[in-house]
Amino acid sequence: MGKASLFKLDLIKLARFFMTVNWQHTQQHPTETHSAPKWLVWAKAHQELVAVAGILALLLGVGVPYYLHSQQQAEKDAQNMMNLAEYYLRMPIDPKNGFKTATDRDKQAKETFQRVTTDYPGTPTSKIARYYLAKTQYFLGEYTTAYTNFDRANQELNDSPLGAEAALGKVLCLEVQNQWPQAATLAESFLKEKPDSFLVPEIRLQLSEIYIKTQNKDKAMEQLKLTAQTFPDSKWGKEAAHRLELLKS
Repeated sequence: MGKASLFKLDLIKLARFFMTVNWQHTQQHPTETHSAPKWLVWAKAHQELVAVAGILALLLGVGVPYYLHSQQQAEKDAQNMMNLAEYYLRMPIDPKNGFKTATDRDKQAKETFQRVTTDYPGTPTSKIARYYLAKTQYFLGEYTTAYTNFDRANQELNDSPLGAEAALGKVLCLEVQNQWPQAATLAESFLKEKPDSFLVPEIRLQLSEIYIKTQNKDKAMEQLKLTAQTFPDSKWGKEAAHRLELLKS
């Protein structure tokens, strides 16, 4: 039985004790209420309410701090496991003393990221771990599950840079499965909803590629022009200008 369950049992036993003592006291001194203070008379007449109030006081005084401490410990443990997963990703391929292949390394990292999300749900670190879980699944060719986790990470981290990266991950998962119309819809929605995102030039490049795959050259050139003109000094702007020249030739 866990600590939380034992704590609940202790509270129940304590409430029963209060009620039993109050009942016995009332039976032994039935006439005492005539001379007792009004607050004591009221308390005897509302024994159950007093017991419940006692339980609530204990919950607030002990239960809430215990819960907060548990959450802090869970976050700390999640961070430790997250660090282990990231350590696996940084390990070099060494058939003699480490991982034999990059696939073996990514699988180990994926399993560790998965443990963060399942063992410590609701913690801030578990939300970040879900994004990296999706990323390793993508690299391992698990595109369907990667899309699912990218989607959830996008929702949980919506206003953060990783949330935007997760949105891009969804587009890439659809592209690699040749689901071009769905990928185009997601990319277009992102540009409409997040026009100031740092990922706009990269998303525009991806969208131009999708348009080319769907035989929509004019729309592809439009995206490339926008990227080259708006971000001329970035690597995305330069790449867009290069692709634009190739399409014109």
